[in-house]
Amino acid sequence: MKKNYLTLIALLCYCTINAQVGIGTVTPQAFLDINSNTQGVLVSRVALTARNVALPVVNPQGGALANGTLVYNTATNGVAPLHVAPGFYFWDGTQWVALDGTGGRDWSLLGNSGTNPATNFLGTSDNQNLIFRTNNLQRAVVRSDGNVAINSAGDAFTKLYVSTTGAGNDAVHGANNDNIGNAFWGTNVNNGGTAILGGAGPGASIFPSTGAGVAGSGPFVGVYGSNGFGDPNNATYYTNCAGGFGLDSDNNVATLNSSAFAKIAGIDNISPNGVLANRRSLYGGYFNGGVGAGQSYAYVGIKYNATNTGTGGTNYKIIGNGTNSTMIMDKENKPRVLFSPEAPEILFEDYGTAELVNGEVYVSIDEILKEALYIDDKHPLKVFIQLEGDCNGVFVTEKSKNGFKVKELANGTSNTKFSWHIVANRADDKDAQGNITSEHVGLRLPYGPVPAKETQLAIKSNEKNIVAQK
Repeated sequence: MKKNYLTLIALLCYCTINAQVGIGTVTPQAFLDINSNTQGVLVSRVALTARNVALPVVNPQGGALANGTLVYNTATNGVAPLHVAPGFYFWDGTQWVALDGTGGRDWSLLGNSGTNPATNFLGTSDNQNLIFRTNNLQRAVVRSDGNVAINSAGDAFTKLYVSTTGAGNDAVHGANNDNIGNAFWGTNVNNGGTAILGGAGPGASIFPSTGAGVAGSGPFVGVYGSNGFGDPNNATYYTNCAGGFGLDSDNNVATLNSSAFAKIAGIDNISPNGVLANRRSLYGGYFNGGVGAGQSYAYVGIKYNATNTGTGGTNYKIIGNGTNSTMIMDKENKPRVLFSPEAPEILFEDYGTAELVNGEVYVSIDEILKEALYIDDKHPLKVFIQLEGDCNGVFVTEKSKNGFKVKELANGTSNTKFSWHIVANRADDKDAQGNITSEHVGLRLPYGPVPAKETQLAIKSNEKNIVAQK
């Protein structure tokens, strides 16, 4: 017993002199050095009620709880963001700070809660980039200038820079399933700016100096639009088109009063309302100008009154309600308008000169032209003769698509020159099997297409995210 007392006194003297305690070791490496190969250290287990409440932990010396007091909380209590969950906490003088993601100061692999966005953040506090890696390779960076890059170092001019390589890989893919929301929405609040700029090829991308909502450029196609819903046999596709453009008169989509609009590659039923049941039509372009009644409109490259397979009907290069005209320049280099004659039927004309030989001559129609003419009793060839010399007068006979004979009256035998002008109906266009691909014969003042319907528009506001529709 005496020996044990001596040992205890020696240990206490050693602790007092050296201010170090070793448990499981005689060579402590710190103020308290606990060493065991089979056992751990168990700190106080308490049931905390909230991160800002010190109790039930108290200072045994009285007064405020000492900063750095460490406990293991066993309870789930409190209301976010001051709630607690089981785990280690230390007291920082005002609240319990977790050693994991629940009210802690480090980001946890299991997520964090109880954070304050005014003071808590993921990032750097100096002027250095924040790097994100996978497989120890840089995948993204938040640059010190605030710009973000993915698979790239980024630059000082692009707020979000995304780069990719490889066949079939997309740098950015937007997807949505909503009739109001958009997969991509780009805005530029500057009237002279461009919202979305697309460019293909190694050269610089091109945009108008006045700005645009969308601008595209490329070595082959600048902007391309496609619509897969154009089956002529499906009436629900009527009014569909691959692209559209509009110039609104009041910048208000709730009113239907565009100053001008156009549709590209479209399908529609454009019969006069209440007159014909259906005039299914396929067109390459539609162009409209004017506000309200009296608008000017024209279809370009249109198959009008087509069958449900998109064949038949009548092909028109250009058809509309305006005047067909061209222009020439006057002596002051100013444009002057020329107007072309128009007819109620589809007609071809030709002109030429000839000369009577002993009072008659047969004039042959051009070999190429005659194959495009349709001539019968109801659609005769019209021939107009202008004499250019003295004779008894002439008449025309033996008219066909091959030509016509001009004879002098009263069996005259003069050799007078003359000019001729022919007019004939255009024959139907047919394919190799004889099927009519464009109807021409018999058309006289046919019903024409009415203006195309304006595409319904919507607007999305930055401030209120409201969509208004026409």
